[in-house]
Formats: sequence, structure tokens, C-alpha cells
Amino acid sequence: MMVSSHSNHKVLFLNEASSLIGMGHIVRSQVLARIMCSRGYRISGITLGDRKAVSFAEERAKRENFEWPVRIAQDIRQAIESLSNDRPSVILMDGSFVSPSVLERCAGIGVPTVVLDYFISEPPMPAAVINLIDHHPASISGEQPSRECKTYCEGPQYAIIRNEFIEARARRTARGERATVKNILIAFGGADPSGNSHRAFEMILQWPGEFVVDLIIGPLFTSKIEPSAAGLQNRCVIREHKSPERMGELFEDADLLFCGGGGTLLEALCVGVPAIVIAQNDAELRHARSLADRHACLISGDADWEFVNRIENRRKLSVSARGCIDGRGAERICDIIEQQLN
Repeated sequence: MMVSSHSNHKVLFLNEASSLIGMGHIVRSQVLARIMCSRGYRISGITLGDRKAVSFAEERAKRENFEWPVRIAQDIRQAIESLSNDRPSVILMDGSFVSPSVLERCAGIGVPTVVLDYFISEPPMPAAVINLIDHHPASISGEQPSRECKTYCEGPQYAIIRNEFIEARARRTARGERATVKNILIAFGGADPSGNSHRAFEMILQWPGEFVVDLIIGPLFTSKIEPSAAGLQNRCVIREHKSPERMGELFEDADLLFCGGGGTLLEALCVGVPAIVIAQNDAELRHARSLADRHACLISGDADWEFVNRIENRRKLSVSARGCIDGRGAERICDIIEQQLN
């Protein structure tokens, strides 16, 4: 199939990644960049963060035969200076650094912006804002914030899911739920800055039975899990996976997953894995509760062994999860990016 050429347009992805923030922003940018590249656009990237995080993203791109040209900026000021020299056609921003002053600088060089997870309504506004859930103070208090941007989109249908999880979704749907919980997966992203893997082990320790527990250790992990896992080693098989290349297969095989309330949760829902969320902050908890209200996941304080071990409960969770996240969010966002170029 021929791909139409838009090589006169460059899309720049500005994000952040570090052991404190994790890998979610740079991973999302990478998924979007790959799609825009496949549509014929030139791409580039700037990441606020450390070399280790960027190196991991670059290695992932190489494994996928995808060229990911990304530079590191020490701070947002340096990043904006790079933007002025780069002169992209549109900028996709994903990170906590986005503010009215940053958007004003971008407007000054005449570049439209698309921003993910932006909860400020004061001008200047981006050309487009895309939120999974609105954490604007007005929304939290039950009101409707006023936004003067050309495009505003919100909802789990904009979740960015990597291809390996979309493929795992079909395979897990075909096999269905096992009669009892045997395989438990613990996955708290690239860094697990709050140490929630330890809390997952503490919950499993209270449950009866023998399990295979798979622990994903991200590239930016700093804490050791041996003390937390010690209490389970006499009755469970515990397997560590350090930055696994085939993470989708681990999700596919899991009967139950412990994760945070961010990107890993969305990937789990797409695959259809019944998930228990241990949130690392209030924003993650609010996001997870919005999905739990749709019966797509469980919050750790609401989960108990009797409930999760019943196949009918896990089956309902799996069906609701897949109904929330269809795996097409990245394509929808790229459509919005393209709209800014017309």
C-alpha cells in the first residue's frame, strides 16, 4: 500500500521522562511518532529528562525498525530554544512542563500545539487539548470549565496503546478467563516511584493458594523487591522480568494484574486483564475510579480474594475493560494532529 507523502511537514514531540516521572510520556510520544511517520510526515523529538530514559526509548524503536530522532533538553527553556531553531509544523506536548508561558513562546514562533492531559483554561490555549479525564479544578468540583481552544477531546477512547497489547487483546479474548487465579502480574511502569510493587506483594501475601507471580522491573527502577517477595517464596513461583521485550505476552497470560492508574492500566484494559489499581497519586486515583465506576477495574481498597477469584467476576471485568479501551486512541490523536496542518 502506498503511503502519501507529507514530507514538507515536520511533527515534533516534546515530552519528559525520568526515574521520578517514569516512562509514560515518552512511550506515548513514540507510539504517535511511529504512526505519523507511517503517514509520510517527518518527525523529531525533544525529551526533558535523563539519558537512561531516552536510551531505553531509542533501543525500543530500533527493535521495532523505527528511527526515532530525539534530543535531550535539561529544562523547558532549552527545549523552547531548540524549537525556535527546528521550526516544526506542529508540536505534540506531553508532560507536566506545559504552561501558558510555554504555549505563548510556541505561539510566538507561529507553531500550533496539541497537548495531552492539560488542565489549565487560561489563555493562551493550545490549538487542541486531549484529556483522558479532566482534572481541571472546575471539573473536580462538578462544574464545566471554559476553554477557548479550537478542539477539545476527552475520554478513554483516546488512550494510546502499543501494538503488542492490541495483538495480545485478540489472543486473550479467544482464550477467556481461567477457572481460578493462577498467574498474577505486577507492573508499575518504568520507574515505580511510589514503590507500589511492594504493596502488591503485601496484598498477595494475605491470599490463600499458590501462584506464579511475574514482576516487571522497568528500566528506571531504583527500589529492591526482595524483602517484599520473601514471604511468598515458600508457596509461589516469583519471576522477575527486567524491561521485557515482549510485555504483551505477559499481559496476555495474566489472570490478574496489579498496576498504577496511568498508562499500564490502560494497556491492561485494552488486553482485557482484570486489574487491581494501587494509585501513586490523587490524579491517578481519580482516573482509576472513573474506570472502576464503569466496572473496568478494581481499586485496591475495594478488592478482596473472594471477589477476584470468582471467574464470573473476572469475566465481567474483562469484558467491561475491553469495552472502555478499543486500542484505536493513537490513531484518533494522529487525526487531530493532522487537522492542525490543514
